[in-house]
Amino acid sequence: MNIENFKRIIQDYLQGKLTERESEQVDSWYQSITEEDINPFHDEAHRHAVKDELFKRLVPTLQAERKSAVRIQRFRWLSAAAAILLLGISSLLFLQNHQQALPSRKILAEMQLTQTVTKAGELREIFLPDGTSVFLNGNTQIRYDKINYGKSRAIFLDRGEAFFKVKRDTLHPFTIASGAVSVTVLGTSFNVNRSQASGQVTVEVKTGRVKVFAEENGEQRILTRGKAARYSLAKKYFEIFDQNPNTVNLWTQGGMLLNNVGFNALKEIIYNRYGVVLIADNLDTDKFNYSLMIPQVESLDQVLTMICTIHQIKFRREKNEIILHK
Repeated sequence: MNIENFKRIIQDYLQGKLTERESEQVDSWYQSITEEDINPFHDEAHRHAVKDELFKRLVPTLQAERKSAVRIQRFRWLSAAAAILLLGISSLLFLQNHQQALPSRKILAEMQLTQTVTKAGELREIFLPDGTSVFLNGNTQIRYDKINYGKSRAIFLDRGEAFFKVKRDTLHPFTIASGAVSVTVLGTSFNVNRSQASGQVTVEVKTGRVKVFAEENGEQRILTRGKAARYSLAKKYFEIFDQNPNTVNLWTQGGMLLNNVGFNALKEIIYNRYGVVLIADNLDTDKFNYSLMIPQVESLDQVLTMICTIHQIKFRREKNEIILHK
């Protein structure tokens, strides 16, 4: 690839000149080259040092121009990616030898990520090109590059919850980008929940070994069977806890597990699972907290009855809403 062309694409991205489809392809490309086996950075300190050097050399004038218009999170990714150029000819050799280089703008325009979206109340299992199974909860969205999937095995979990049974491939680690947290595995089964209501990303391991990585501060943890990590977007750290591996994917089998769940998180769970909106009528929901397991949910009414019993309240239906009241 022509280095000047590469630099031009990077600059256009940083200035927001690429189309949404082109920008998504750039994201997918960068995700594919930062896998465990081919990561160009020695460690997190090296990553930050390269980023600082990039700001000095590649885009000294762009920082003033972009201001709030440029997407902050993606800028960090591309600063590291573009810095590969500054490391010398080894970067160009890497892009050529691994055939995972940033495509030309023409190719970027022609390619797009395959997207799968479930509606609220819909459960669906899909299979990726390598045979990996992904069971999607309601109101969930994932994307991946179907054409280059065999080389990168990288997907994006944009929102929602998914249970993965990853086909083992030691030469191509499987990577999930889920906002502030990325997950890397070789072959295992685990659950990832990117909750918008709680502002947390939770990873629970059923079998095998999983690496979780916080994009913002570089914190990294290794999880094994029966271990889980919850990353708070507000607090910016991982909370490690034990989780019964037999219940990690209980929701895919028709059951439900609530583990120290507040009311807002409960609303999200009910909406995703059943497509109805939970509303509290003159109730102090800040004190509401739920921990219960239902091996096999017979109906939404069964769940609501158990919830109301906990707080000695009632519920009623109004179209697509469930109102909790005294």
